Amino acid sequence: MQQDIMRKDVGGLRRIMRTDEFSVMIPLLAILLITTTIRSDFLTVNNFSAMFTVIPYVAIVGLGASFPLMAGFTDISTGKVAGFAGIIMSTLVYDLGWTAIPAILAGLLCAIVIGLLNGLMVVRFGVPDFVATLGTFFVVGGARYLFIKGYVFALKRVDHFEPVVAFFQSRILGMPPTFWIMLIFFTIGFVINKRTVLGRRIMAVGDNREVATLVGINVDRLRMIAYLISATMAGIAGILFTLDFGLGLPETGDDWAFRAIAGCVVGGVSLSGGKGSPLGILIGVTLIFVAENAIIFVGLPANMRIAVQGILMALAVLFDIYRQKRKVPA
Repeated sequence: MQQDIMRKDVGGLRRIMRTDEFSVMIPLLAILLITTTIRSDFLTVNNFSAMFTVIPYVAIVGLGASFPLMAGFTDISTGKVAGFAGIIMSTLVYDLGWTAIPAILAGLLCAIVIGLLNGLMVVRFGVPDFVATLGTFFVVGGARYLFIKGYVFALKRVDHFEPVVAFFQSRILGMPPTFWIMLIFFTIGFVINKRTVLGRRIMAVGDNREVATLVGINVDRLRMIAYLISATMAGIAGILFTLDFGLGLPETGDDWAFRAIAGCVVGGVSLSGGKGSPLGILIGVTLIFVAENAIIFVGLPANMRIAVQGILMALAVLFDIYRQKRKVPA
């Protein structure tokens, strides 16, 4: 009896060790250990609290971007969509005097419309996903500046909006509200990914589109839903960032898309589709930020962080290719 329990425990441990989440935890812990050995002040509450004032936005964008990736497609417009949603909300509040809820909903609606357009270009008109979202990347990125009139939208100076900004700049159990909002979204993402028909079908589409069609799955509809989720989550991230900092900035989200996709890939989302985990994505994005932060702490040039992103993503892609080659053909 005791031996059976021990076998089950060992078997469970082996299953955990084979997961993508465990695989990405190893380099994360290694970076933490090495950097802390060099700089004892790296592993402090203040440092990690500072990192988690930025991580939630990229993590939420990454969670949204993972849906097209898991379906076998990509969306590189997410960062610009985030900035656009924030600017729309800021314009309505600062220039037109809108209250918080209608302005937030309007900014979010604009993001949803962009997601719909991305989906239509890819699904209905057959535009390659990279080309379609690259076009959105430039169009939406430029459109953000149409609303700027030579000044920054300082939302914290708007009387009726000041309490909203004050809430987002507060701390709950030592962490910003956006951290807890991020956890809520990732919990919802986990449930969708692991416990719903929608999540299983998106995985099926990414794993084998032809087989998914043969078993009666509406592939086109799921692709549309994936792009809508991606843009919606990007819009939420951009709005949260604007609320947190109390400033409407057109450059919001400029480097989020690459970090988000890098976090997804590092966290185990397969670029060929059919594989991914919200927990892995969260760990992957955290790994990207911890590695960038470690670069600064050990005294290397700050612009090395771009190289770190590229190296981590390249290693993750190579590992994904290795796993795909080991898969047993159906």
